Amino acid sequence: MILYTLAWIIFGCGMLGVYFTKYRGLPIEVYKPKAAWTHALIYFAFCNVVSAITGTLETLLNQPIITNEQLTNPMWVSFCLFCFIYIFFVYWILWARLTLTFDRKYYLGAEIVFGLLWGISTGQILLSFYHLWVMTSLPEWIIVICTFVCMGIWQYVIQDYFWDVRVSPEHDTPRSIMIKTILCHFPNIIICLLFLSIYNNYLIFVTTQTFALLASTIFQKFPAPWAKEKFHAPTIKPGLFGLPRGAGYQGE
Repeated sequence: MILYTLAWIIFGCGMLGVYFTKYRGLPIEVYKPKAAWTHALIYFAFCNVVSAITGTLETLLNQPIITNEQLTNPMWVSFCLFCFIYIFFVYWILWARLTLTFDRKYYLGAEIVFGLLWGISTGQILLSFYHLWVMTSLPEWIIVICTFVCMGIWQYVIQDYFWDVRVSPEHDTPRSIMIKTILCHFPNIIICLLFLSIYNNYLIFVTTQTFALLASTIFQKFPAPWAKEKFHAPTIKPGLFGLPRGAGYQGE
């Protein structure tokens, strides 16, 4: 585990070096795939380091994926299937239909790699919030509420002020952002967090988030780092403390 953590730290520092030497002064209105991948890889490294140092990864790897008792429990099977079916409907169908691509090309191989990295990394850092609250030995309902609040704040800050500014090309409108938040993102976290709190399946939680973010990567046609065409940069507006945040495309 120490070597794993150290490897991610070294990798993250290397990506930070690339950022400072090549992309630090890149204007927000200029979208370059290599810069976007660099920003994302720094984030992935951070998520994996947090998961390792909090003990989340160790628990995830050491606990059974599914117990025999769960496999024979109709409630567990039904709830687990519901999580994946809901994510399939709202991300692989609804999210896809609400997403702008500006005629970008598919880079399916790169999109799958990126989506898996994004999902596994994000799933782990969200899981880390739950893991840390569980260690407080508070009542379960308080743990769920506190975890949900932490997950919501984290996702809001990262998505609005980092991801939709420095990583993703433009893929939303103000309307699609509102619909996705109400029908996709919040229900996803609520449903999967409840499943996690009841059955404690760490790996299944990470898998659900990976399943969702893989769809997000593919259907926004996330560019490969070697892509050369011109890309529509994210639309931004001032947010908290005047910081730029993703606002969604509003037309010419």
